[in-house]
This record gives sequence, C-alpha cells and structure tokens, in this order.
Amino acid sequence: MFGTKKEKSNNDNYLERPWLKYYPENCEHVDYFNGSLYEKVKETAEKYPNYAALEYFKNKFSYKEMIKEIDKAALAMVNAGIKENDYVTICAANCPEAIFAFYAVNKIGAIANIIHPLSSENEIKQYLKGAKSNYLFVTDFVYNKIKNFKLKKVVILPISNSMKFVMKNLYELTVKKDKKVKEVNKNAIFWNDFVNSSKDLKDTLVKRDKNDDAVILYSGGTTGKPKGVVLSNLCFTAIAKHCDLMVEHTDPGNSILSYLPIFHGFGLAICIHTPLALGLKCILIPKINAKKINKIVEKNKPNFLPVIPSLLEVMVRDKKASKNALSSVMCVLSGGDFLNIELKNKAHNYLSEHGAKNAVIRIGYGLTEVTAATCVSLVEDYKKGSIGVPFPDTLYKIVKTNTNIPADINEIGEICISGPSVMKGYLNNPNETYKAIRVHEDGKKWLHTGDLGRMDENGIFYFETRLKRMIISNGCNIYPNYLEEIYNKHPLIETSVIVGIQDDIKQQVAKAIIVLKKNIKLTQEVKDNIIEYAKKNIVKYALPKEYEYVDSIPKTPIGKVDYKKLENHK
Repeated sequence: MFGTKKEKSNNDNYLERPWLKYYPENCEHVDYFNGSLYEKVKETAEKYPNYAALEYFKNKFSYKEMIKEIDKAALAMVNAGIKENDYVTICAANCPEAIFAFYAVNKIGAIANIIHPLSSENEIKQYLKGAKSNYLFVTDFVYNKIKNFKLKKVVILPISNSMKFVMKNLYELTVKKDKKVKEVNKNAIFWNDFVNSSKDLKDTLVKRDKNDDAVILYSGGTTGKPKGVVLSNLCFTAIAKHCDLMVEHTDPGNSILSYLPIFHGFGLAICIHTPLALGLKCILIPKINAKKINKIVEKNKPNFLPVIPSLLEVMVRDKKASKNALSSVMCVLSGGDFLNIELKNKAHNYLSEHGAKNAVIRIGYGLTEVTAATCVSLVEDYKKGSIGVPFPDTLYKIVKTNTNIPADINEIGEICISGPSVMKGYLNNPNETYKAIRVHEDGKKWLHTGDLGRMDENGIFYFETRLKRMIISNGCNIYPNYLEEIYNKHPLIETSVIVGIQDDIKQQVAKAIIVLKKNIKLTQEVKDNIIEYAKKNIVKYALPKEYEYVDSIPKTPIGKVDYKKLENHK
C-alpha cells in the first residue's frame, strides 16, 4: 500500500527526491501512454467492454456502448466540417453527451475548449473569440443566452437526453420557462439529430502524439484574469497513471461519484478521464445538492467520493444520515482547497460512524496549470497539515519568494512544480506563460504556482497560504482584482473593492464594496442597474452575495486598501 515508509534518505535536495522512500516499488520513473485521450479510453474499453463506464440517473452505458456513441459523434463532427487542431467549445454540465463530445473532439484531432456553463454572456463570447472557436456544444439551459452568437454550428445537449422515460418527464416539469429551448436558429441542432446525421460516413481517427494539445481549461493563474490553460494528452494520461499507482482501490469495476464539473481540472482529470482510463464507472450528476450529499452517496453507492472541503463540512454536519449511508465509500479524494486537520479528523470519524470504517481520506494538491493534482497525502505516515509527496516523475521545489533560489528545509517559500502534467502554457498569451513557467539554473522548466509552502527533511510538503488575493467559494477560485476591473468600468461607479466573507455552505462568498461617482444618488434603480450589469459580465458562482455602498474605501496608514477592515465590517 502506498504510504509505507522505506529506508530514510539523508539527502534533502529536491533533485535527490527525498520523498522516494514513500513510493511503491518501481515508481521512481514510469512509462506513459503515447497516444491520445480517446485512444487510451478505447484501449480500456477493449479490455473491459461489458463493464459499466457511465451511469446517469440509473441509465448505464457499458464501455463498448460508450465508445460507439463517441465514434458516432466523431463522424458527425467531421461531417460538420470540424478539422484537426480546430478549437471546439464545450459548455456543458456533466451528462453522457458532454463526455461523448469531449472524447469525439479528441478522436478527430481537434482541441476541446471547455468553459463554465454558468459563465456570463460576455465571458462566453470572450472564450470563443480567444480560441477562435466556431463550434459550440452547449447544455440546453444555456442556449437562450448564446442563441444569437454567429457560429458555424451549435449543438444543443439536453440534460434529460439520456434519462429514462419517467425521470425525463419529471425533470422536464421542473425546468423554468426561461431555461427551455423553444426554437433554434439555423446554425443550431439538437444532439440526437446531430449524431444521427452521419451514419454512412467512414470511421476516422486522427493519430495524435502524447505531447499534442488536447484541452483548454480556464484559470485565473497569478493575475485573476481568465486565461486558457493549454493541456496536452500527456497531462491527463500521466495523472491517470499516477493515481493508479499511488491511490488505493483503482480496480476496474469500482466507481466514482462524478459530480465535479468537467470545466474544472479536478472534475475532468480526476473524476472523468482517470476512472475511464482505468476501467472504473463514472456516476454522472449534472448538479449536486450539497445538503443532500449523504443521501446521494447512499443512493448511488460510489467507491470513490471526490470532495471539496466545503462539501465535506456539510456532510459531517448532517445528523440525519443513516448509519450505513456511506458504506460503499473506500476512498475520499479531497481537493480544490486546503483541508484542515480538524475537518479531516471529523470526516474520518463521520465516515466510520456511517458505515465506511476502512475508508481513507487522501488530500491532493494542484491547480489547473498542473491538470488538477500533482501531490497526494500519505496514509500511514500522514503528517499534520501536509499535502503529501509529489507524483512520479514530478519535482517539487520551494524557492525564496520572487526568486528562483531554492529555500532551506522547512523554510516557507513559493511552491514550484516540474513534471509531465504541467501545462504547455497559456493560450495565445506568451507574456503570462513566461511569468508562470520559468527556466531555472538547473535547466528545467518550473511552474511558479503563486502558493506558499515548505518541505520538511523527509521530502513531505506543506501548503501554507497564497501569494495572490483569492476567494475560494465552494471549490471555485474567485479573483477580486478581476471583478474590481469589471465593476470599475461601470459608468456609475467610482471605485470598488471585492472581499471574501464567510458562508455556512460555501465557506466563502464575494462581497462588493462600492463607491459611486460624485452626484450619483443611491437609489433602488441604481442598485438594480449594477446587479444586472454584474450578471451580464461575471460568471454566476463569482457574483457577490452582498453589496455595500460607502462614501470612501478605508486605507491603512501607508495608503493601501485596508482589506481586513472591509472583511470584518458588518
């Protein structure tokens, strides 16, 4: 089992990798799949054709059936004019059609540009323009927001498409009128009509190398402005290989609750591609109800439960869960934010009390720029507050802040990462790429994460804090600087400050403190105007929960914004 200590090394230099003593046998270096994401999943399907690959509201697709659906979608894409290296945008919730579309894009050699379905209209326009993408696969509840976009093809993915008859009818009754697709423009087509339009075409596979571009995900990086993170096939296949080697219970036939969204690195890399590369079943849930998480687990019986700390907090507060509600859970994978030791201990006790006595909690560390995870906590040798040790072929180094100089053992500095899952760069943004990925004196390329941490004498790493201003709300990163830029462009606003405030469910949410321009009187009409402006320009999860209008922004004695005073102001 991973986490058993071997002979202690006396070397403390990162190049000597003192963490190797914690590895399973033969993991100092591993070989990686040389092809595309599609080819890897198809290889798995050929090994386990009748195993369940996807489950969606009790409707199951075997690996053989899933590959068949992917292949049909790929033919339809070729028929629609999509070519190798085209950017195909997927703006969808976790449903089977989104997974089929993702792997179909990869099969034909195109690049999946994946964006948040709750993005504002203007944000979606920017993502499409930035990637020069003329093809959009979009969840039905988003269509009305983008229906007038000038694109070559829009394919609508109904959330209910793969639901069974009764569930489909129940779902349709709950959909709000403004979310229903009433009529479509000439460039739009529903998923079923799209995939059934190319039955007579010859099957096609575009051979791609492991280092070719495969996916664009979006991150604020170190500045908070959304940037397209370019990830290769290798980024994802390496993560799958690493998880198989270093995490327990990745046996074919086991299952994972795949509710974390595919536009998120954790959701796509850990909850979709890794299990499908290893022969597991993904239990797809398009939208999670955090307050019912224990009931959802009890009903679906996953072996792997990925969580963000805020969800784990909700889980352990539930006093009504049955004593065997979590009995299926073998492993909890925590990511998206730092999991403190108090909550970790509470969760261990809660799992044990609700049927999962042998379940382990593994804490991962990563960011979009490293395909979600490059480090995982130990089991037997867990150290309080640690994020564990790096994955195989992955180097971690702590450097003195704002330098490339390695820090001493247990000295806090910036976490830097070098390895197979590090991004290729930011899409069409060489300046930001240069800032993030730097060549050090050792000749290696290192990603500067913007996070502060330390390494102890055994090569175990610890996360301390962040260099940049950031709010983490329900596992999603909110960048105050970026939101302030948006608000400050409003014609009625003189200046604004965004701060994080505590929230019982999401841990933190954004609050906007606003100073109006002189001679602008604060009325309900002005408030409503600013709120509507924000909804049109800011992704839904980042919208402030509270607004406060003030005459001036408080400053520190040296003239800087007094963030602490604003955060604590009621």
